[in-house]
Amino acid sequence: MKLKLVYSLFFLLLLLACNPSFVKLKEEVNHFTIKESKESDRANKIISAYKANLDSETQKVIAIASDVLTKDKDQNPLGNFVCDALNFVGQKQFLSEEINLIIVNRGGLRNNLPKGEIRVLNIFELMPFDNEMVLVQIKGDKLLDGLKTILEKKHSFFGIELTVKNGVIIESSINGNPIDKSKTYSVVTSDYIANGGDSFNFLKNPIAIRASGTKIRDAIIEYCIELNKNGKQIIPYTDERLKISK
Repeated sequence: MKLKLVYSLFFLLLLLACNPSFVKLKEEVNHFTIKESKESDRANKIISAYKANLDSETQKVIAIASDVLTKDKDQNPLGNFVCDALNFVGQKQFLSEEINLIIVNRGGLRNNLPKGEIRVLNIFELMPFDNEMVLVQIKGDKLLDGLKTILEKKHSFFGIELTVKNGVIIESSINGNPIDKSKTYSVVTSDYIANGGDSFNFLKNPIAIRASGTKIRDAIIEYCIELNKNGKQIIPYTDERLKISK
């Protein structure tokens, strides 16, 4: 009996030896911050090469502004400038279409442009999003419905003239002609608001929509380069496209 008990204990010990289990008796936690880590020369060399290449591109001067371009007030120089850029590039991208209207949403303009040298980096700060320029075709009745949204949110536009009195649009025209509810109009804007972003619901479900393959940011850069190439400065301005009275 004793011998059997000894064998049983031996067998149990053998099983435990083959399948060991552990009990955690103590836990130590060490905090190691990135600031304490030593810089890697190899990593720095790799990063420096990319940074130098990036800086050489983003620090390029592509235009000169005669003054600061801001997006203050109901009509603003910054929005007018971006509309001009989209009109310039849009005329080349959509050759078969007559562009009636350019719309730029106020919220998409994230930074003012400084007086003096305008660099590629400034345009990225102005337009950090990868929104694409598109052409949307809608009927005049939908456009008329959307004018209130443009006015209330102080969005920028080009190609249309609005007369406003006491906050109410009393007259709207394109090329001097009243907007025809049954006519089809071509609008160049961003794919973001063409899909109803920023409350532009009147642009959704259009008659047709055409992509350009060009980002809004790239269109602005192209326009800046064109101005600079021809010795022209960016001159902030407002005009009679929006007349507001009380």
